[in-house]
Amino acid sequence: MKNEKAVVVFSGGQDSTTCLFWALENFEEVETVTFNYNQRHKLEIEVAQSIAKELGVQNTVLDMSLINQLAPSALTRDDI
Repeated sequence: MKNEKAVVVFSGGQDSTTCLFWALENFEEVETVTFNYNQRHKLEIEVAQSIAKELGVQNTVLDMSLINQLAPSALTRDDI
C-alpha cells in the first residue's frame, strides 16, 4: 500500500527530479513546490514547471520576495 500524499521541493535539477520520481513511485498523490527567490534562475523555474507538467504533477511556484525584504541574504539578493 502506498502512502497517501507527498510534497517535493522541486528546483527541476537532477537531485530534485530524482526525488520526484521516487515520490511518484511511493505515494498516491504528489505535488511539487518551487521557490522563486527573484534571482537569475528563471530558466530553472521554467524547467521545473515543464517537468512537472510532463509528469502530470501540480507545481506551485512560491514568490519569496518578502523574505528579501525581511532578512536580506546572498540567497535572495544580488547586491550583498
